[in-house]
Amino acid sequence: MGKVFGGFLLLMFINVLLFMGLSSFFMSDIQYETPIYTLSTIIIILLSVLISLLIYLINLLKEKL
Repeated sequence: MGKVFGGFLLLMFINVLLFMGLSSFFMSDIQYETPIYTLSTIIIILLSVLISLLIYLINLLKEKL
């Protein structure tokens, strides 16, 4: 379980770095920019959780076989 949690933290760290690093390319005067960034951050967090759960499931299935 510790390996899965470590993978989740690594994914979140990479996502935050990419989000901060690439956000300067998408600067504009769109009034809906903040909600779009908020929704994209939520989607990234949920996908990171999903990837971590898939890694956990694969490890669990490997142990049973």
